[in-house]
Amino acid sequence: MAVLGPPGSGRDTVASAIAERLGVPCISLANVVQADISARTPAALQAVKYMNAGRLVPDHVLLSMIRNRLTQPDVAEGFVLDGFPNHVVTAVALDALLSYLGTPLDRAIDLVLPDTEVLRRLTGRRTCRGCGRTWHTELAAPAHQGVCDRCGGELFQRPDDSSHSITAGLQSYRPAAAVTLNHYRASGKLISIDATLTPVEITTGALA
Repeated sequence: MAVLGPPGSGRDTVASAIAERLGVPCISLANVVQADISARTPAALQAVKYMNAGRLVPDHVLLSMIRNRLTQPDVAEGFVLDGFPNHVVTAVALDALLSYLGTPLDRAIDLVLPDTEVLRRLTGRRTCRGCGRTWHTELAAPAHQGVCDRCGGELFQRPDDSSHSITAGLQSYRPAAAVTLNHYRASGKLISIDATLTPVEITTGALA
């Protein structure tokens, strides 16, 4: 299963909850890359060269790392992909890889969240300069505005949580995501779920 959705949709929380319910690993591309870099795998060494040069890591390198992860013993009973694949070229390549491994995706979960809600969720985030905890001006407000309840540190808005940055990111994300979702829709594997529901409701809907 793959869980897809825009920033602020709670994708990582939902993917983890589904994986826990199924008793299978939750696999995110970021964690796979980090683990491979730590292990200094051949694919990771290639990836580091691209990253150090300020270039995007090619799909074939990322897929090599994903393949390594999907051949480990703990995925024998299944897995949940968190936010991957993120565009249709990768989706097609992943389909071929999973078919070869004998573990095709059974469904792709689309967490539906309008841009206005994405903006509300992300622009309200505040990060503590002291302990790094994240708060929210509406959804998880501290007792005193601008002050962390945990350590008393100053809360600030990260540059990537600004309205301008989020809007620019969505303008890039939406077209690519639409093509990827259409790919899974055409194969009958797409399930769209309202991301404003609770994580429990979303998890239940994804597994129904």
